[in-house]
Amino acid sequence: MKYIFGITLILSSALVAYGQSAIVEVKHSTPAAAAPRECLAAFRGFFQYLQKREPGVVRDEQAQKRWLTRELRQALAQKLATFTSPKDDPDYPSNNTFIGSWDQPSSYAIVASRRYGKRAVIDVLYKWGPKTNYPGDERTTSFIFLLEDGAWKLDDIYTFRGEFVQAESLNQYLREK
Repeated sequence: MKYIFGITLILSSALVAYGQSAIVEVKHSTPAAAAPRECLAAFRGFFQYLQKREPGVVRDEQAQKRWLTRELRQALAQKLATFTSPKDDPDYPSNNTFIGSWDQPSSYAIVASRRYGKRAVIDVLYKWGPKTNYPGDERTTSFIFLLEDGAWKLDDIYTFRGEFVQAESLNQYLREK
């Protein structure tokens, strides 16, 4: 115990010497709870909507207002403004942009969810079958929802790195020019 205290004291002293204060870990008194049913229902409704070709969320303003936060709608509008000829550009956003893949998965499973105040995270495991662009691939994607205007709305999607994809935040991708 004296050894650990000594190292902590030395590290704290070193940080102070460089003009930085030590960051202290604080135990959070409230454990994360599962995402509320309303949030899971919002995810399922939105995910079902994304599996259709039309209407596309990119052009459907009612769907955007229903399922996307103001911040994510602004990021989408910013990205759309960068395209001059959408029909000729394979990177033009579509429903699949919100799934995080050009090719929709063969199956998905909600593997975990958690809530932190007005934010909820839903972890989804995608799997692709043999006759897809990503045969045998499995990847985890986290859908981040915020409680906005009394409803759970999608604020970001984080795709973890996999065999066929780089790690990426949807909001960040939409903000890039």
